[in-house]
Order: sequence, then structure tokens, then C-alpha cells
Amino acid sequence: MENFEQYTDEELIEQMHAGRTEVENYLINKYKGLVLKKAHVMFLAGGETEDLIQEGMIGLFNALRDYNPDKNTSFSTFANRSEEHTSELQSPMRI
Repeated sequence: MENFEQYTDEELIEQMHAGRTEVENYLINKYKGLVLKKAHVMFLAGGETEDLIQEGMIGLFNALRDYNPDKNTSFSTFANRSEEHTSELQSPMRI
């Protein structure tokens, strides 16, 4: 098993876009904790935990698919904004 920690997220995403599915699995697991943390915070504000986790994971999948390193932003920033945008689109009410 390759040590993906030696690469930046941006390098890994380039590998993922080239067809390396094991890289996608690594990145999903790497960022899943962030999704769970954000879902917990939003749950305290009145959301349903499972729904919030699903929305966050959709945002993460979208970020992995849509990230473009030529836009001069880090993947973590892009992923954070993608998850927030997905939640805003799918949530009937923001508190």
C-alpha cells in the first residue's frame, strides 16, 4: 500500500483524476472527520445528523470531482466551501 501522506492533496487529486480510485478512497477517509465535525455543529443548530452527514459527503464528492488546481486555491479550502454550498442548496432552512 502506497504512503499517500507524502503527497499534497492537490497532487493526489491529479492522480485521482487520472483514474487512481485508491487515492479517492484515501481522500474521502481523510476528510470524513471534517464532514462529521461540521455535521455535529450544524446538528446543534437544529439539523438532522444523518441528513447533514450525507449533505457533507455529497459536498466532499463534488469537491473531489470539481477541484481545479489552476484556480490557485488549496483543496481543503475548496472542499470546505463546496460542502457549505451543498448544505445551503439542500437545507430547507438555515439558522
